[in-house]
Amino acid sequence: MLYPDFDELISYKDRKLDKMELSRRKVSSTTAGNHHSPFRGNGLDFDSVREYVPGDDIRNIDWRVTARTGSPHLKLFREEKERHTIISVDMNATMRFGTRNTFKSIQAAKCASLLGWRALAHQDRVSACFFGDVQGGLHYFSSKRSQKALCMMLKTLTEPPAEQHQIPLESALQHIARAAHPGSLIYLISDFMDLSPSFQTDSGLSRLCKTCDIVFISINDIADKALASAGVIAFCGQGGEKMYVNTDSIKGRKSYAALWDENRQALDTITKRFKIPLIAFSTESDIPRELPLSLKKIAKRKK
Repeated sequence: MLYPDFDELISYKDRKLDKMELSRRKVSSTTAGNHHSPFRGNGLDFDSVREYVPGDDIRNIDWRVTARTGSPHLKLFREEKERHTIISVDMNATMRFGTRNTFKSIQAAKCASLLGWRALAHQDRVSACFFGDVQGGLHYFSSKRSQKALCMMLKTLTEPPAEQHQIPLESALQHIARAAHPGSLIYLISDFMDLSPSFQTDSGLSRLCKTCDIVFISINDIADKALASAGVIAFCGQGGEKMYVNTDSIKGRKSYAALWDENRQALDTITKRFKIPLIAFSTESDIPRELPLSLKKIAKRKK
């Protein structure tokens, strides 16, 4: 299978994923949802009415019920707010690769689907940022709490590349930073194979991490780590530069393995520096089973 199966992505809607709070970070939305409000006092989600008790805030008196009953009554509110979930998927050429079981791009689509349905089940708004081989190089879906909108996002992941682009991670993050609200939950799904110096030093991560929660989901294939003997292979970075490796050469394979180790060390440094949870999957991972378990582990560490 070259591309994700749309029907399979839709079927994840029926999977029961436990509600998990990945953080206690304040949520800025003023619309009702399933997350506690950061504000003291009343939320905006009306719950019920009860009789006034001395000491209650008189600003919350329900004057209509008071007039109808002849005794003071108070409006009660649930202090809950919806959260803005942003799902960002790397659709660069390196993601359409896999030597075991499936492609990295298909695994990424499964993650995006599960996360999207989970967010809607919690009454949260979902937006998406797909970057790489999509029209214009970057496609941003605005925040909506709609199954139809999520289906449109997922459909994009199942289609052949409309155009060829090499969009670096930092470009996607810069766009997300402009769209994210304080308290947003951001998932960045990528193979993280091309970590540019600017991405490693900052790329806006420090600012995002101060107001939002970010989770990195890395998806890789066994061949990302170690090359089999297959002659001279050209690798293209997201900046457009090419590197040729003679995989028949032991020295060439060792050089490639060293690059992989350097890449993973850089990714580890970034996640530790900004305290970003990192979930690692392979093309052989059972995403529907393993992703919920990984999120639970993160939630436990956050408590």
